[in-house]
Amino acid sequence: MIRRLTTPRHTAGRHTPRLCLQGLLLAAVLTAGACAPRQSRFFVADHRADGSAERYFEDFPETWFCHDAHRHVDIVARREVHPDRAEPGPTIQVLHIRRIWAAVPGQTYAEQSMINATVSYMITGPNGGATYDGGGFVTFRQSRDGEEIVGRLESSALDLRRRIGEGADVFERVAVTGEFVAARNKREVVRVLNEMKRLFGPLPRYQPPPVSPHLR
Repeated sequence: MIRRLTTPRHTAGRHTPRLCLQGLLLAAVLTAGACAPRQSRFFVADHRADGSAERYFEDFPETWFCHDAHRHVDIVARREVHPDRAEPGPTIQVLHIRRIWAAVPGQTYAEQSMINATVSYMITGPNGGATYDGGGFVTFRQSRDGEEIVGRLESSALDLRRRIGEGADVFERVAVTGEFVAARNKREVVRVLNEMKRLFGPLPRYQPPPVSPHLR
């Protein structure tokens, strides 16, 4: 379930929009002013060809990270929603951020368009699914004991790259940002990524998206 962000003109007549990914329900209207709990919360901006944009947010109660042999960092946020009995199965959302290199404060020049990570946003439902893949810029700090990281996905630009079953185009072009708290757990990271790879295949080679004024 992805919650739509509302503006003052939307809150007067509260409604619940529904977008369908062949059984996937993206729903609900909540205001954006509430304080976020100490967990991972990501914001999705769906940029349309006509220049309009719809904005949503979702909390991910399960977020883990691990390092590989090359010191790359994989961050995986997972959310599973079980619908009512009328629906045949759960909806699963996974956000995978893979940091390729780290910015060094005071030494690394940073700008809004900088990319230091690949980003994949994966949605699966009973009848299919889709992934939005691209790149972004992520920063985080690690606890002294190394068991937790707290960070932010500063920016990203994602396009529909992979699809299974009857997965439809829920979004057109996606920009994801947000804050996360992740626990070290290599086993869970590997499990989730293997599950997504089994469904969608390997992550496609990153290709920079075309410049768009709507993603500034």
